[in-house]
Amino acid sequence: MRGRGLVRAATLALALGWTGLARAEPGLANKVYSPYVRKGVTEVEVRAGRLTGGPLDGEQAAVVELEHGVSDRLSLAVLAEFEQHAGEERKLDALAVEGVAYLGQIPRVGVDVGGYLEYEQRIHNESGVLEGKLLLAKRSGPFEGLLNLIASKPLTDRPGEGDTEFGYAAQGTWDVGRNVRLGGQAFGGLGTDRSFGGRQAHYLGPVARWEVRPAWLKGGELEFEGAYLIPVGAARDETDGQVRFAVEYERRF
Repeated sequence: MRGRGLVRAATLALALGWTGLARAEPGLANKVYSPYVRKGVTEVEVRAGRLTGGPLDGEQAAVVELEHGVSDRLSLAVLAEFEQHAGEERKLDALAVEGVAYLGQIPRVGVDVGGYLEYEQRIHNESGVLEGKLLLAKRSGPFEGLLNLIASKPLTDRPGEGDTEFGYAAQGTWDVGRNVRLGGQAFGGLGTDRSFGGRQAHYLGPVARWEVRPAWLKGGELEFEGAYLIPVGAARDETDGQVRFAVEYERRF
């Protein structure tokens, strides 16, 4: 009995915080990145997610990000990430800098390609993390498809904590008029450099985006996004789903 109790305690500790909430569960405060960059456009974005039901009910994460288009091919951003475990106070978990570069279009295929690089410094006695993403996009009429292939490497020499983690983020939306886009979103893990594939956590579900340009913003634009994702695979052991939302203000300066 005592042995089983220790195993359960260790499993719960891993689920609730050993690797950090945002990395343990795909989605939440993450987003599906586009490879497109707009020179001179500054964006301020707040995005957040919350798990509902299951052992991780009430877990939350949020990101505040400031991004600026340096050129037609490069944007730079700084961001702060917050997390909150159920029954605990919200805390600043990490600070990061990131860049997105548009690399061009694959001939004959019509797929636009970009690259993403981020350095994140965790706050609470943890290592920094280096993350890279291959950003792919395809546009056809009212449809836009996005796919991010992700590799994340903790910069640590602690035993068992330095594995490179692989994952993905994907989104497909259609312009349905009145500045509204509807479609689907998915986030998930693909394993590590030691154990690729197998049973991983995935989330997928519907997403809606709405853009408005009120006169009082004087040329600025607001974008709203909401999604509800259901768990698939290993994620079904942790929660019944996750609610996501984002608000973004952008303006050309």
